[in-house]
Amino acid sequence: MASELHLKNNNPITIKDISAKLNVSSVSVHRALSGKDGVSEKLRRKVLQTAEEMGYEINYAAASLKRKTCRVAAILPQDNDLYFSYIWKGLEASIKEVKGLNVEVEKIICTDEAHQHELLKQIADGNDEYGGVITFSYTRQPRVLMQLQRLVAQGVVTVVIDDELKEPEGLYCIPSNEKTIGCIAGEFIELITPETGSVLLSSGRLDSKTHINKVNSFVHYLSERKPTLKIHTVEGYFNGPGSDEMIFREILQALRQYPDTVACYALTSHDNLPMVQAVREAGMEHQVSVVGTDLNGITTCLLKERRLKAVINQAAYMKGYTGLNILVDRMVKNIEPPLRIDCPIDVVLHSNLSFFERSNNIISMEVKK
Repeated sequence: MASELHLKNNNPITIKDISAKLNVSSVSVHRALSGKDGVSEKLRRKVLQTAEEMGYEINYAAASLKRKTCRVAAILPQDNDLYFSYIWKGLEASIKEVKGLNVEVEKIICTDEAHQHELLKQIADGNDEYGGVITFSYTRQPRVLMQLQRLVAQGVVTVVIDDELKEPEGLYCIPSNEKTIGCIAGEFIELITPETGSVLLSSGRLDSKTHINKVNSFVHYLSERKPTLKIHTVEGYFNGPGSDEMIFREILQALRQYPDTVACYALTSHDNLPMVQAVREAGMEHQVSVVGTDLNGITTCLLKERRLKAVINQAAYMKGYTGLNILVDRMVKNIEPPLRIDCPIDVVLHSNLSFFERSNNIISMEVKK
């Protein structure tokens, strides 16, 4: 009857309503809803359940006015509209959505893992300036893991993108799911290739656990499902000026060495354009199907031109977006997120590209012929 009356009157449920329903003090209800100490876990669960049943909605914006600003440091790499640019873009979209919740995000670009270590150490050595940190996993250097452990021990809510770290305990991770991605790419190439021929894939970073696992899972899948194909790894992901040209030359040389090539897989977004250009230079466009990585301005153009057969999208945008959501849930809403949160992996084709374009998070670019 109470629920029916509430619906008819259309009045918002208050803490006092929940307090009267459970016959407990309003202070206890407030503590339970806010995740504060002073109430038993049994009562907390009962209050949360009753609040949900009654349709109580917390006004986080109003609550944010009563507490100090939650400061977050986002320590991430940057690139030229490839992968990390989309992590930043997703993060910025989330920042706009939490406007009004008194959350302040400082965006700090790290140039490499050594710089990342320095920045994390500065935060861990400092005071309680930051309540949360979002960062990226490069190669699991022990000195970086040590700083992450220090942050967690200090109560700093820490999110790591592109890894699932069991140690140190207490990290929130958005894994890369690189083994699954490798299998997806292998399965797609299995479906579109003839029974015999060579398949080329770029190696990625040789010191990256993620890239190594992706290569191994791709090779293992194809070797088991289509053992008649020959798989060759080409060195890729060069750093510094002229890296695209170096990748292009490596792939072109491999195409000439293996004239029976039927498919190529660009393991990282750095390899997409050089691989497509090498296939065209070798005059093998009608023979070789190219599968790319990450949906961005370049791969969108290459899909439209059908120079890419498909793109395995690693959800960079969603990783950035989800990373800040995790911190807001934990720091502002007192909701305990899972320690691991997966973002979807998409296979983007020419026919379904328009769905992703309408999401309005693709950076527009032109590709040189």
